[in-house]
Amino acid sequence: MNYTVKPVVLGTLEADQSGFTYMVSPGTPIVLEVAFFLIEGAPKRILVDTGSWAALMARYWPGKGTDFQTFEEALAKEGLTPLDVDIVIQTHLHHDHCGNTSKCTNAEVYIQEAEWIFAKAPHPLQSQYYPQELYAGWRKRLIRGDHEIYPGITILHTPGHTPGTQSVSVRTKLGRVVIAGFCSTYHTFEDPAQVLGADHPFSHWEVFTPAIATDLGQAYNSTLRVKTIADVLLPCHGPGLGKIGRM
Repeated sequence: MNYTVKPVVLGTLEADQSGFTYMVSPGTPIVLEVAFFLIEGAPKRILVDTGSWAALMARYWPGKGTDFQTFEEALAKEGLTPLDVDIVIQTHLHHDHCGNTSKCTNAEVYIQEAEWIFAKAPHPLQSQYYPQELYAGWRKRLIRGDHEIYPGITILHTPGHTPGTQSVSVRTKLGRVVIAGFCSTYHTFEDPAQVLGADHPFSHWEVFTPAIATDLGQAYNSTLRVKTIADVLLPCHGPGLGKIGRM
């Protein structure tokens, strides 16, 4: 059985590219998409993340945010309400990925146990990304490592950005679509030798990696894992997710 995946963009957030291509392109502004992903074809209605909105993100991130549509408006276009969501797979618990999760009161929320433990007492360098009030009322399901939701829909533990970051692999007619759960853009997965030139000191890297990380080595390995196994790769911050449509 094949499923479909649809990225849904709620807005944008300004950032610096070097946050997503470790030590490369500092001072280069980029625009991140703030999105969630709708998985269809399973017995239950599944979202990967729930996104956020500009006013909330402004409390925890220095870049300017812009809203395109609310979470409720986006779901309504799919014939859904937050109460219709059965499962939310939280890639990690940063504010821009789980801002609307508390609205999905009927949903079971899949979280890596390591992420939940870290979120309750984050390191000072990451504490601003973990607003405790966002987690109120969740029906949590804590998991450890890779976990199959349904045949063809698998959670992948991809740590490094945070201890419990998870990505999601979905079998579709296009092959294996992987939603990269760590804060990444398409730049993150480019070939450094092609981007930088063969003589650059970083040209031997196989991928770039997010600079916002609790473990840079794990972040690199997770980035490479996702790039290697995906037939179609969807970085969680795009940009360009809004033009893709259902796949």
